[in-house]
Amino acid sequence: MKLTRFFVALFAVAAFATSASAQGVASLNWDSCTGPLNKSIGAGSVASLYASVTGHSAPSSGYQVFVSMGSGSFGSMRDAWRFDPAGCQGSSFVTIDHLAPAAVIKTCPSFQPPVANLPVKDYSFDPISGKTRAVCANAYPDGNLAGNDPAKRYFLARFLFDHTFSVAGATTPGETCGGVEQPVCAHFTSASWLSLPGVETEWTKNSEFVTVNDPNNDTRCPGATPAKNSSWGFVKAQYKR
Repeated sequence: MKLTRFFVALFAVAAFATSASAQGVASLNWDSCTGPLNKSIGAGSVASLYASVTGHSAPSSGYQVFVSMGSGSFGSMRDAWRFDPAGCQGSSFVTIDHLAPAAVIKTCPSFQPPVANLPVKDYSFDPISGKTRAVCANAYPDGNLAGNDPAKRYFLARFLFDHTFSVAGATTPGETCGGVEQPVCAHFTSASWLSLPGVETEWTKNSEFVTVNDPNNDTRCPGATPAKNSSWGFVKAQYKR
């Protein structure tokens, strides 16, 4: 069962009509909601990947952001980006925010209204593709009845990567996580919102992808990515952790 259906099953909400003019445009940026598209990452640094949307006005009951990260022809993601539970970094060094942090809240307020919410967050590694996937899904049962101001940019998610133990070159097991100097690309596999009846609609993408240590896009981002997994089984698995 899709994640969208999960939200609908949890929250039975009244139907509201939405128009084509309500569709927003989603973006990925480093450091802020309007930051750079390429970032230099080195040992001991912190990288903040932001997802945001502008031009959206319709009432909503949730949204979801799926970001695939890989190194393209440079091979599998290095240990420096293995923030999955079984990876070198481990999950304690990645933070996924669904509410706008203080640093950007004035210029990029949260897309979610100030109501009760149910966020689902995950960072995983796919050994077949050698890519990682960052997920932030957020549902709010009371809905945003008033909609959003289409003139404003709204915060959807922040993926904060702490590279305190990252180094260039090889990994030292139990001490460091190597390969921080390698090029990486990050791009949307999905950025969508839910109407109050629970209909999922993909946002148009403005900056669809960003890069790390790759100003010339030698990773050929976005490239092929694993299929988006938004199943009910995926959601349930998060709450068993």
